Amino acid sequence: MKMSAQETILDRIKSVIQKWLNANRPPYTGRRFKDNVSEYEGPGSVVLRNKYGRITCSPFNHGIFRVYLKSVYKKDPWLERNSWTIDLANVNQDGWRFQRTNDTAEFTYTFPDGFEAHLMCMESRGTIFCQLGSELVLVEPFPPQSTRKWLLVKKHLFRPGEVRVFGLGENTPPMNKAGQTIVMWNLDPLIYETGTTPLYQSWPVVIFQYVDGPALGLVFDNPGYAVFKFSADGKTMTYAVRDTELSYFILLGPTLPEIMRQLALLTGKLPPLPKWTLGYQQSRWSYTPSSRVREIAAMFRDKDIPCDVIYLDIDYMDHYKCFTWGEAFQDYQDLIRDLHAQGFKIVTIINPGLKIEPGYHPYDSGVSQGMFIVDQEGSYVAKRVWAGRSHFPDFLNPSVQKWWGELVAEFVKSGVDGIWCDMNEPTTFDSRRTLPPDVIHKLSDTVKFPHERVHNLYGFLMSKATYEGLLKATHLPYVITRATYLGGQKYATTWTGDNVSNWEHFRASIPMILNLGLSGQPVVGPDIGGFEGTPSPELYERWILQGALYPYSRTHTRKGTDDQEPWSFGPNVETSARKAIKLRYQLIPYLYSLLFEATQNGQPIMRPIFYRAPTVEALKPEFCETEFLLGPSLLVAPLMDPTPARSCYLPPGAWFSWWCGKERKGGQIYQTSPEEDTNLPLFIRENAIIPMYPDAPCFIPNCSLKNLEILVAVKNQAEGMIVEYFDRESLLAYEVLFSMKSGYIEGKIYVKRQGKIPTGYQPPENLYIRLNYRIRSAEFISVQQAYFISSDSGRDSWTRITIFNPSFPLTGNFILDF
Repeated sequence: MKMSAQETILDRIKSVIQKWLNANRPPYTGRRFKDNVSEYEGPGSVVLRNKYGRITCSPFNHGIFRVYLKSVYKKDPWLERNSWTIDLANVNQDGWRFQRTNDTAEFTYTFPDGFEAHLMCMESRGTIFCQLGSELVLVEPFPPQSTRKWLLVKKHLFRPGEVRVFGLGENTPPMNKAGQTIVMWNLDPLIYETGTTPLYQSWPVVIFQYVDGPALGLVFDNPGYAVFKFSADGKTMTYAVRDTELSYFILLGPTLPEIMRQLALLTGKLPPLPKWTLGYQQSRWSYTPSSRVREIAAMFRDKDIPCDVIYLDIDYMDHYKCFTWGEAFQDYQDLIRDLHAQGFKIVTIINPGLKIEPGYHPYDSGVSQGMFIVDQEGSYVAKRVWAGRSHFPDFLNPSVQKWWGELVAEFVKSGVDGIWCDMNEPTTFDSRRTLPPDVIHKLSDTVKFPHERVHNLYGFLMSKATYEGLLKATHLPYVITRATYLGGQKYATTWTGDNVSNWEHFRASIPMILNLGLSGQPVVGPDIGGFEGTPSPELYERWILQGALYPYSRTHTRKGTDDQEPWSFGPNVETSARKAIKLRYQLIPYLYSLLFEATQNGQPIMRPIFYRAPTVEALKPEFCETEFLLGPSLLVAPLMDPTPARSCYLPPGAWFSWWCGKERKGGQIYQTSPEEDTNLPLFIRENAIIPMYPDAPCFIPNCSLKNLEILVAVKNQAEGMIVEYFDRESLLAYEVLFSMKSGYIEGKIYVKRQGKIPTGYQPPENLYIRLNYRIRSAEFISVQQAYFISSDSGRDSWTRITIFNPSFPLTGNFILDF
């Protein structure tokens, strides 16, 4: 769909009005929290008081330090002892020690490896200094400052060296936020282009990464309107929030993987998800009527293109009323049953606005029980959305969350497999495009908040209520949300909103996913092909080739655009799409193991190439914004334009081409070639353990496949864990260790079980091991295995060993063929 010049001009005028109505300009300075006196000091905390407010400094947990600021203008503090996203009772001060020197209270944290970090609180100045090892890294040039409506915090990186700034959640490129101003205020922008801020989600997480040096994190827990400003060199940051209290946390790193562990410890971990959520997913606004959904499902199976999920956008409803089915889907129960029989799952969209219509059950029950947001006079707020004039649930109220969850639980009895939360910034169809700042939320009868103080929570709490409702109906809920806040990964995955079908948004996909991952959201992706408009065949081909390896892989487009399925752009593009999606399905065991890791320690599924080695080359935008690591073992260097080759950077160490198996030296720039690297350059890190399906299934089954393949690129010692099934209590996995010996490779595979494993999950009947050496023979210890050795088709000097009916633990020696 192409907009006319007149429509484009009108949208830009509306966008200016939208931004003007929602913008707040923070003050440059305020009253400084200085000339403090110590109200309390001890190993657990230091409390400083001055005539403008109070500062509380305390170790929070392993490698995490908390600072709480309260202005004298705040009479009813909430964030001091409460948080919507952080469990403030999760305090563990082990490893911290305290000492007092003149005007300085010093807290020292000792990491398990003996490395020390120091937090110094200057009493009279009210400033915080952070030292990593022997280096002073972070300082406050001025104490915190306040006005009647704002708090300001300024930080400066003192350590010499170049710095990059990452995180900040959902924002457009460049990936490095140095020199940028970023606004936290969830909004559905009328114009979405590079530089647009704010966007749909707020993740106030800042990560400072030194080139060839340490990393340090800051997390700001306040869901009100906030502005980050960074100097051009990234070393000076100003944070301003429209509130008079604030909790913020310092993550001591000193590496990116450690910061992600600390962030997960602070804000919570991704819950277990069904394995099918890792499959390819197809959507549009809208597949209607139900016969069209059946056609799309049949085409995927007929064309041998794997797919697990089909989405139903708002046209499945009765006049856009949530929790209803319209005339075009009167056979919804038969539809869902038939799609399930073909291996498809159904995810339906839900919006927060409920139509004002007596006789419509969600409206009637909401009104009778007082479930909606009110204005200052106590009347329910009414705004126009898709269904017309509607009321909005007050998700801050726990009773409202419970009520909404019951609506969700009842609705999914139809067989719906997951819920898609949309329009939950919240978005309205007036000039502001969201709720006014002065409407009232009721946490209880006595605790109330104006909307501007908690705006960024709305989508987060809708996700929470939806997740908890699904939990009544299914063991492993699946929610995807457009809007959320810090810690939102606990309840929902997400996508990057209504992007555009152009090369600019295509190139924005990787840095946006990476920064969201570094902000705490491991499962995220864009609308492949773009939501607004129709991509060219070349653009869609490039997008699906890399998009098939995103953590969340979904094609989606809006009403009025051309078809945007993998086969919609001609046979050549269809062939590329099939190849890429089948590769994803072969890698499902690897992706699922990465998903498990994300639930355990917060490690992103998709990681920047500088994740473990922040070298100068790895931090260059031409590489870090166009390549990515998929877990620890795979590097994807997609082609970013129609050309058949590119230059990419391989981090230090040895790498192997996925397609031809040849070894590439890391720590340098590599020129791909279409002959050896195809149109999807992909590389295997040395000492990788990569579990695979030998053949791509057309959908992900709710049980083990008979065959499992393990690709091992051993240099000295390769180890890893392959996860076959997990939930909150149960785990079926294989611990794998391959070691180079003199003349042979020793391989060990152990089964790890805990809890009750669902029926159908069991060890493979046939095990395939691909090794990056020529193997002459194999000797299995303890138990004699039947096996077959062959060359690895397509990978020079690699070997494929087939083991029939393997028993575990499996120990074998693979004799090298010299």
